[in-house]
Amino acid sequence: MKSLKSGLLLSLVPVLIVSLAACAAKPTNQADSLPLWENDAAHTASRVVVISDLHLGIDDSFSETTKNKAALVSFLGQLNSSEIDELVIDGDLFDQWFVPVSYTGPTELKAFFKKVAENNAEIVAALETLIKSGVTVTYVPGNHDLLLTDELLAELIPGIKQIRDVAGLGTYRTGARSEIVIEHGHRYNTFCAPDTLSNKEFTGSYPSILPPGYFFTRVAATSVAEGKSAPQLTLPEVAKPASDNIDQLGAYAYYQTWAGTIETFPINAGFTEPVINLDVDGYNDSFALSDLLPTLQADGTISAALYANVQRRWDALQDANGVAVKLPYAEATARAQDPTFCDEQAVTQYFNVDPTVDIVVFGHTHVPVYNTFSQGYNREKTYVNSGTWIDKNLLGADMTFVVIESGQDTSAVRLMQYAADGTITDISQP
Repeated sequence: MKSLKSGLLLSLVPVLIVSLAACAAKPTNQADSLPLWENDAAHTASRVVVISDLHLGIDDSFSETTKNKAALVSFLGQLNSSEIDELVIDGDLFDQWFVPVSYTGPTELKAFFKKVAENNAEIVAALETLIKSGVTVTYVPGNHDLLLTDELLAELIPGIKQIRDVAGLGTYRTGARSEIVIEHGHRYNTFCAPDTLSNKEFTGSYPSILPPGYFFTRVAATSVAEGKSAPQLTLPEVAKPASDNIDQLGAYAYYQTWAGTIETFPINAGFTEPVINLDVDGYNDSFALSDLLPTLQADGTISAALYANVQRRWDALQDANGVAVKLPYAEATARAQDPTFCDEQAVTQYFNVDPTVDIVVFGHTHVPVYNTFSQGYNREKTYVNSGTWIDKNLLGADMTFVVIESGQDTSAVRLMQYAADGTITDISQP
């Protein structure tokens, strides 16, 4: 399970294992407004800034964005309508997932997200000021805030523009030529894509959408809050199925991920102890690790109480979630922890199927990336991952963002990093 231990949370909770130390640093000094554009650039193109994965939490005792809050307020305060036309928040604005199981705050969604907004009042106020100044502020759903409804966000941040296609997802086409696609990137992740089909024995007719990654993140948040001090559990072992059994190989990949999670993020609870209390999204029950880890069933199949035989619903979920090019369940699960798998979907789902798309921006992985592609295309394509604003990344950058100038003929894209002293650095090119 080396890969599980080394990168398990890359797509689900924020661990960044990419170093940007080799990037050419081109710092710019702080000014009243951020100097994001070339000095001789005329403001005739559409100017868009993209940020993502702010992960603003309900309680700063365990929230992943506390230290960087002041810098975020400063950054937002330096944006203005003379410099930019639009700010896009590409998912995971508010965090409803990274909450230890011991937390006893509000569970009702409106009360929960209202308290998140109150805990991050200066950032919410900065966004409201930006909207009032004439800058369009656009929100695209992420996985950690996929239960944040249109109505609730509109109440919390009046005037914000929202892009949604199905519940918990949104794809934003923008730019002077509609050449830009912005989405969070969790649509292709078997742990993070909205799941409208599983667990109906627990949620009944309620239109629940929480995917397995929600439980994954609650376990991880608990382990982190406990200082990863819990003893290891002895888990039931499952043998790898035959190589021609595609269905059970998918179930086995799901088992491997959960076994690696419980091993890497131990919590102070017995294997069958129901410590995950859930009163949201149609659930009203308590669950144990044994409800999450697939084991060998009496009929010889691998499955668990929660998300039983989830691999058999993956194709239908991809249809429901608007995935253009379907992905095999076993591969998508085995690589759920690999940030490059998410990045690859820019090519697979967009550049290879829609010649009108020139720029794709994802978030989700917390790994800032800048890639260009020209071979096989009629013009150069650019993929950028906007990274994250959380406080701690193990080996890489935080407070990263994307700037785009979209004109009638060409577009320009850069990946930038903001520093607490107000300087910005272009990290687009190695």
